[in-house]
Amino acid sequence: MNCSSGYHCLFYSTIDSSKHQFFNSDTNFADNTFSGGNGIGSGQTVNNNSWAASNSSTGGYESHYYDGTGYTGAFLFCVNPGATVRSLPTSLRDRASSLRLRGTTTIPCISN
Repeated sequence: MNCSSGYHCLFYSTIDSSKHQFFNSDTNFADNTFSGGNGIGSGQTVNNNSWAASNSSTGGYESHYYDGTGYTGAFLFCVNPGATVRSLPTSLRDRASSLRLRGTTTIPCISN
């Protein structure tokens, strides 16, 4: 399943599972749910519940994920524009609670 052009996506499990698309930063995933895909994870909350990510930004924004709402807590990982992380490392799964879009940074982003 693709992340629509211009969006930043989190996936419930694999990139073929249900997803949630973000167009802008989001300070709290508690009110977001997964949908679509092969139905796996559909209706589940996005908060602390994702295993894959994709960035289809058309404006060059990196996707920066945090384990606390409002970008509090630890920075977890980032995804570069055009990149897909098909499987987050086990230590980063089920932890993302907020997304901050940032222009190009020197922070190394994950990929696989």
